[in-house]
Amino acid sequence: MGLNRGSVALAFLVSLMAIVGACSGAVYRVGDSAGWTDNGSVDYNEWASSKIFHVGDTIVFEYDAQFHNVKQVTHHEFRSCNVTSPKATYSSGSDSITLKRRPTHLYFVCGFPGHCQAGQKVDIRVLPSFLGPTGSPSPSPSGLPQPAHKSAATSALYYSSSLGSVLLVALGLWMVGFAY
Repeated sequence: MGLNRGSVALAFLVSLMAIVGACSGAVYRVGDSAGWTDNGSVDYNEWASSKIFHVGDTIVFEYDAQFHNVKQVTHHEFRSCNVTSPKATYSSGSDSITLKRRPTHLYFVCGFPGHCQAGQKVDIRVLPSFLGPTGSPSPSPSGLPQPAHKSAATSALYYSSSLGSVLLVALGLWMVGFAY
């Protein structure tokens, strides 16, 4: 039984979708369900340390734009809550930032008076891009502690990547079956 053009095209499309799905980054909502707020319900240091961010992931800041914004700042500005010359300012109320740079730290604060001082700031440690579900997280440089557990979003990424791999193997076996 030979392969017809429709079967080959379908197999190619499904394979391509599985590969793209397995390679796409995770999406993290800063502060999880609470979002980006200064009401004290989120410890952003704790939130960020419970996640493993990689180049290619996306962080989403959701907030009431009437009362908050997001400013990307330097480490010094982050520590002192100085927002006078940010690297970038976001103010839509739903800002998605893809972590495109090499492994680094990115620092974000709320620029509204008193909010950064009240703890509305987050340090995102970005690791090299995530290449597959079988690898373990990169070791901490300079003895920095590893997060105690993976986030649900990271676990979901591992699951979706594993599922994509299983689907690719199944598709390959299916195609081999048609070839013989």
